[in-house]
Amino acid sequence: MRRTMLAFSALALAVGCNPLDFRSTLDRAPVQYIGAPDNFGSNVGRTLLSLAPPADKPKVAARLLFASTDMQALAVADFDGDGNPQVQTAESDDLSTLGLSPGQGGISSAAWLSGPGAAGTVVLGMPDVYGTQGQGTPNGRVGFLNLVADASGKVDFESAHIWQDGAITGGAFFTQPQGHFGLAVARGQVTQTASDEAVVVSDNGVSVLNVTAGLLASTTCTGNLQTPPDLHRSLAVANFLSSGNQQIAVGLPVKGGVGQVFILQYDPVAAELVCVGSPIGVPAPVGNPSVGGFGTALVAVPDMNGDGLAELVVGAPPNQAYLFYSPFDGSTPAKVFSKVVLDPVSGKPQLDPKTGQPQPDTSSEFGQRVALVDVDGDGVKELVITALQANVGNTQKAGQVLVYRLNGDGTTPIAVVDDSNPTGSTEFFGIGLADLEFNSSRACAKGKDAHLLVAGADAGIFTFFRFPGSAADPRCFAQK
Repeated sequence: MRRTMLAFSALALAVGCNPLDFRSTLDRAPVQYIGAPDNFGSNVGRTLLSLAPPADKPKVAARLLFASTDMQALAVADFDGDGNPQVQTAESDDLSTLGLSPGQGGISSAAWLSGPGAAGTVVLGMPDVYGTQGQGTPNGRVGFLNLVADASGKVDFESAHIWQDGAITGGAFFTQPQGHFGLAVARGQVTQTASDEAVVVSDNGVSVLNVTAGLLASTTCTGNLQTPPDLHRSLAVANFLSSGNQQIAVGLPVKGGVGQVFILQYDPVAAELVCVGSPIGVPAPVGNPSVGGFGTALVAVPDMNGDGLAELVVGAPPNQAYLFYSPFDGSTPAKVFSKVVLDPVSGKPQLDPKTGQPQPDTSSEFGQRVALVDVDGDGVKELVITALQANVGNTQKAGQVLVYRLNGDGTTPIAVVDDSNPTGSTEFFGIGLADLEFNSSRACAKGKDAHLLVAGADAGIFTFFRFPGSAADPRCFAQK
């Protein structure tokens, strides 16, 4: 396992706190690094999913699933009370159960569905897998994996079945394959509230699946969701417009040249997904509009304006992310989060000598990933944003992760996290983000539960066990 020191930059969070002393404290914070297991290619940390600790392992405080998007590789890391990971990787026979074959890409996204047992079911998106055609555009498929243990106590990766071209393997197929089925997957309750459903994006639309009932609904407004060739979609599912059944936000980062976000809602009469209202667009185009980027990443935010509905954060590389307030009618202006040049010592934004305003950093691909994590342990989650091509020291495009308060000024992060020892010319630190739920009470009686940041990189995964302003380290050291 690679050992590394992590470099942190942060503003002082307490009155009278010396930023230099604060940074020194952060540099000593415990960090775990998981290097690429055997058979993993690049993009090791792009697909990350926090799972509930397994019921059959009472000393496991957290569980993380990760997969390669380039190779046929899947693994689960179980963390003990000290935050040390034990990694189990899927064998080739396990992956063949999911229909993954050499040369057909890997797993692009994952989501956890509640279900029978504490482990529930994991849905895996595999958009580059060929179906019955075997050529041209990959049909793609989705796998349903039940994380149960075998007789030896290891994860049984073979407990899976496949949804391919719109039907469980062995059943009928759609006459018109959707193409890249599984570009993104998410958990939701879109058509009914009895059980979780899998929301799946393809080239031409969105589908809602149930692990037992099959296809429940698909998109009728597929023309709105079609874009020029672009193999990236983003998803967020929440009560954006109304209570009861949830709605689906779909990001299309090249739509119209700058990107758009569509909101979909289930029509119970037609049993279809329909596009609602006008798409959400860029309030003010940034960077080079022909490059696109608005909608690259999405995350739902718990109600902030008191209407009982979720808000939406939209990542818009190269330099911004936006917080849109429900009901997305423009009645409340979007809040803008911008990547600005920070002073390396104080952490404060550097000002443009001509305008007096913070200097924008337009080359770091800020907004490529967004997530919510309670980094300071106060019960309120912060917004975490990746600057995927930020330079770190002498390493170009090493990547950084910045943490903002949702009610902050939008330009000043409370922490900037990066790897002080990148292993290659590019590392893409933050290519994946996850909120790891650490149940320390499973490891010792006095343990404190916490939400911990996981930052994926090209060749490995970083897990952070202390954050700026947090209370004592949530892990347990005295008792096992």
